[in-house]
Amino acid sequence: MMNEKAKKYVDLFRKVKIASAATVDQEGHPRSRIINVMIAADEGMYIVTSKGKPFYEQLMNTGEIALSAMCPDCQSLKFYGKIRKAEKLWVDRVFEENPGMNEVYPGDTRYILDAFLIYEGSGEWFDLMRYPISRETFSYGTEEEMAGFEITDACIGCGSCVKVCPQKCIAQGEPYRIDPIHCLQCGACREACPAGAVRKLHA
Repeated sequence: MMNEKAKKYVDLFRKVKIASAATVDQEGHPRSRIINVMIAADEGMYIVTSKGKPFYEQLMNTGEIALSAMCPDCQSLKFYGKIRKAEKLWVDRVFEENPGMNEVYPGDTRYILDAFLIYEGSGEWFDLMRYPISRETFSYGTEEEMAGFEITDACIGCGSCVKVCPQKCIAQGEPYRIDPIHCLQCGACREACPAGAVRKLHA
């Protein structure tokens, strides 16, 4: 079961509905298309696609997907997760909750589709429209991904990082501390640090 924070953002993906979905093809090239998040449930997000599409093959081959979407108030959502084909009954559930699909796939033509469940993953909500910027990470079925930068005990307290931070989200201390909620993750602090005390958290 996902926690309340994850549920809030999964429900937001459903509310936004339209998202960019990225996969990797058999030659390792990135591919992207616009999809609809059809159902938000306690176990994850459901999407559908037809068996003849490259998207279908890529989901089956890799079991991975990345989503990104723009919220109504210009905040962004992103998510990377694991995906698997769901039972056929979920196709009917999708059509029940998204009746407009009947115009695209009338009658039994719907069964060329399969439903897929994004059953685990981690994501981020990001608000660039206010100062300072804000971000929040979330996950379900797995641990939240660590991203951004942190200042280690090698910090010499010189304040070089504070001077270059665009969001002024670094506080004095031993060592100095970056507030991850307001960090742009730009890396300016890392480049400015003379002691090499700023460590990148993401791969």
